[in-house]
Amino acid sequence: MRHTIDEAASLVGRTRRSLYRAMNESRLVYSVGHDDRRYIDTTELLRAYGPFVTPSQSVTPEMSHGVTVPSDLASLIAKAVADAVEPLRKEIELLRLENAEQRLIEHKPDRPAEPTAQPPMGDQPAMQDGMPEKPQSFADLLAGLK
Repeated sequence: MRHTIDEAASLVGRTRRSLYRAMNESRLVYSVGHDDRRYIDTTELLRAYGPFVTPSQSVTPEMSHGVTVPSDLASLIAKAVADAVEPLRKEIELLRLENAEQRLIEHKPDRPAEPTAQPPMGDQPAMQDGMPEKPQSFADLLAGLK
């Protein structure tokens, strides 16, 4: 019986690419049909690859470059991402707490502004211990500016 490349690949548990490579390297004999498609005889598949894999068996397809792809690849990737992200989240939370503690340690209350310029001698407010007296209200402040 003759098989198409797709049928042969599923029978022997290989990829189409690995079958084409075997055909190009003359490890697998094929024939070309009237429709210009390649066909492989069952006996040739048995000779090159041994007994066929029965569909009832759970087989992970082996890629031509030697990597196997498990059927639950998406769940494996999701688990790997979750395992990688969780420690990073914990580290970010720890850094936020340390940053908050550092800001509390370095907090310095605002100092009152020191007077830099002295008012003219005639308009000086009353002095107490060599320092000008603080105005008690906004009106006192305005009166000192006159």
